[in-house]
Amino acid sequence: MQSQNFVIVGGGQAGRRAAEVLRERAPEARICIIGDEPHLPYDRPSLSKDALLDAERERHAFIRDVDYYRSQRIEVRLGLKATAIHRAERLLTLSDGSTLSYDRLLLATGSRVRELRGGPVHYLRTLDDARNLRARLAQGARVVIVGGGFIGLEVAATAFGRGCTVTLVEPVERLLTRSMPAEVGEFMRQLHVSRGVEFRLGTQVTDIREAPDGSVRVATSEGELIADVVVAGIGVIPNTELAEQAGLEVRDGIVVDHECRTSDPHIFAAGEVTRHFVSSVGRHMRVESWQVAEKQPAVAAANMLGATERYDETPWLWSDQYDCNVQSLGTFEDAYKVVLRGVISDGAFSMIGLNHAGNVRAAVTVNNGKDMAIFVRMVAGGPVDANQMADTSVSLRSLLKR
Repeated sequence: MQSQNFVIVGGGQAGRRAAEVLRERAPEARICIIGDEPHLPYDRPSLSKDALLDAERERHAFIRDVDYYRSQRIEVRLGLKATAIHRAERLLTLSDGSTLSYDRLLLATGSRVRELRGGPVHYLRTLDDARNLRARLAQGARVVIVGGGFIGLEVAATAFGRGCTVTLVEPVERLLTRSMPAEVGEFMRQLHVSRGVEFRLGTQVTDIREAPDGSVRVATSEGELIADVVVAGIGVIPNTELAEQAGLEVRDGIVVDHECRTSDPHIFAAGEVTRHFVSSVGRHMRVESWQVAEKQPAVAAANMLGATERYDETPWLWSDQYDCNVQSLGTFEDAYKVVLRGVISDGAFSMIGLNHAGNVRAAVTVNNGKDMAIFVRMVAGGPVDANQMADTSVSLRSLLKR
């Protein structure tokens, strides 16, 4: 397969990583990345941190520069969309009317923001989003953030760091409801409150309008807020339209097997657009994290070349807010027994989710990242004793050995 054509639809982190592995393993292959943004591939986690802070740190989002792609003979076609896949002919139609043939096709189309009705509203999904928002986060700006997930909280921390006053609106009664135990959400709320962030929990946004004076009026179920900048972080929608039009299996994401194959053996998919089976969780999931954008494409690329590698990682993500680091592994299910290790008020602790058999299936660390590598290994191991897990005088490594 050294001389075959590999086309990657998606000019983000997943597309970049797949191209790297393809070139490493197939020196003579033709590799082409199709990206709908005007920028070279970049890593999105940097947008809410480095790129939002200042223009100089924005460059950290770019893992590879233009010289890399040239030297590696990886064609990058920017500002173009793939409009149709012709599976029988193995042909891709692009928005400029041109076509590309492929022997293996990788869909790394990612996701787009879920939008709020009304406006003006800023989002943080692309590099241009980050640049536009950075220009608005001036000293003294009144910022209203809609959404109490990681994106909303990271923007809140960055906005505070740039001298803004921040109010965060969340329709449910606590933060991080999708991914964290209630204690972690409350810890993060108190962390932000200590810096001056105001919260409106259990509050619905009903309307957003620009006022004649240039301010933005945010109508909520608890009254009106006046802002200079409104930012929404209320989730994403996977970009599955191309796959759907081609007749591939799609269920809130492009369905792939452990080897990253879609329902067409010549088409693979990788990154957060995929819905794949996670053994430790016991179901198919669509995962939104750096991990799936970095590791799944490497497996997909290897298998596009004929390997039979498997992707079956327990979801892991992290978030940095102020001087606080939070890491999460797996998903906390209602049926899990949740064990606290450490003292929350000390500001460094872990929480572990055990299934009915006592197996570690989820974990979160707050300013305690050294424990995460052990929790990752525990997920693949046998049952543990909950009382010993809670006892900080018992080393985690000793439990791992048992």
